[in-house]
Amino acid sequence: MDQDFGILIHAGAGNRSFTDINSSRTEEIRKLLELTASQSYDFLVKSNTETEITCVLNAVETAVVRMEDSGLFDAGIRGSYLTSRGQVEMDAAIMNGKDLSAGSVGMVKNIKNPVRVARLVMQRTNHVMLVSRGVTEFGKLLNLEFKRRRPTTTSLAKYNLYKKNENGIFQKEWPKNSRLYIAGAKFLERHYGTVGAVAIDRAGNTASAVSTGGRWFKMSGRIGDSAIIGSGLYADNGSGAACATGIGEFIMRLCLAKEACIFMRKYNAKIASKKAIRILSHRFGRNSGGIITVDKHGHFGMDTNTLSMPIAICTNHTRKAQIAFDRRDAKKLLLN
Repeated sequence: MDQDFGILIHAGAGNRSFTDINSSRTEEIRKLLELTASQSYDFLVKSNTETEITCVLNAVETAVVRMEDSGLFDAGIRGSYLTSRGQVEMDAAIMNGKDLSAGSVGMVKNIKNPVRVARLVMQRTNHVMLVSRGVTEFGKLLNLEFKRRRPTTTSLAKYNLYKKNENGIFQKEWPKNSRLYIAGAKFLERHYGTVGAVAIDRAGNTASAVSTGGRWFKMSGRIGDSAIIGSGLYADNGSGAACATGIGEFIMRLCLAKEACIFMRKYNAKIASKKAIRILSHRFGRNSGGIITVDKHGHFGMDTNTLSMPIAICTNHTRKAQIAFDRRDAKKLLLN
């Protein structure tokens, strides 16, 4: 029996329901996800016995790069959220399930595609993670594309909203009647977050990649789950691959992506996703995150405790990208 193969991508967990599918922004996201999944899947179709592992890594990297470049999500130099200093600091990672090699970067500044740097860390160095100035020096050494971001009018407006309340920004909990809490709650209704991808090729090789700009108005120097192997992503051919999105501090405490992969040693991807998010919900409540998975048999899964998590999937069975935005639609899509 031939190995099932394909790619599943996500565009972040959020608390907004995509009921108005005809809105211009939603349609823009739909087209981008469809094109991204289709073009990334092409790498898996073209794979052969000599280059499978390169192809599956190319698939997840390309998917994340296209979402970084779009400016539609909290990833890449165009879309990433601003820190408390009004700057962009990005995290990204990629992992190879065949040999467990991985690369990650944190506090990335002025580099167009952090996930590309993460892959170069994996392939060109004997390290797993580089952060801050080390990433910049490494990027210059390899002549990577640097690009400074000029905040958009919308970004500046949101930044100023937080800035007015910065006296309480670093509290562990904000008073629920505070202006900052209310402003944050309203923003989360429109939240698009971390982007990521999981894939498996014809030979059963798995890979995962992720990229994010982190949380709005985060402290400078904060690194989230996306840069942490085992938290924001994990891949192991013996179980599968996983990629998480949501509140990074919660996901890190659970090592959520590794937890999902451990579940996939016994269960399929759908059950593993459900069990992982059940743990997240039990420990940290609703609206805390979501996850996408692929098991070693080429079966895909997802779950989230938020209203929405836009996904796109393309497999050797569909051969055409399929899109879902809200939680229920996404689960129905992966039942087919």
